[in-house]
Amino acid sequence: MNILKYIINEENIPIIFSETISHQDILKKGITAGYLILNYEVESNTFHVKCFGQSTSMHLTSSETDEEIITAYLNNQFINTIPSSELLGFDFV
Repeated sequence: MNILKYIINEENIPIIFSETISHQDILKKGITAGYLILNYEVESNTFHVKCFGQSTSMHLTSSETDEEIITAYLNNQFINTIPSSELLGFDFV
């Protein structure tokens, strides 16, 4: 299982990064933050996200809307700009 961290910034843009990095080392301010499990489905060429937890370094928690924000961002901003053949090289769970 590949667990990552995320922060939703003040513009509602998700920043996704390794779980080995502190939230506060990436961004000083945000709206929500936590952990996520990221899945990429090859057949449908879509990302699916499960968010949970909190950032103790930023004193922020995950929100019910985080999954929707991150999924929409990845599928609308990221997927549409990168050919699916290039995504196959990423290590998604």
